[in-house]
Amino acid sequence: MNAACVTLDRPAADCLQNVIEPLASYICASGQPRAALRIALELLAAEVAATNRAARAHVTAYAAAN
Repeated sequence: MNAACVTLDRPAADCLQNVIEPLASYICASGQPRAALRIALELLAAEVAATNRAARAHVTAYAAAN
């Protein structure tokens, strides 16, 4: 996973706007905006699932070590 916002003192909504605005522009400018939106949502869901798997693996490893 790549960090999209590396400044921790800014509000989360501001960080998200920096990511969402270009993505929305890309989706709207594509020839098939519905398909582009569907792909973007699928990728987001896959990233969330991968992050959750990694977090569970860390918790499991930590629990096994202690």
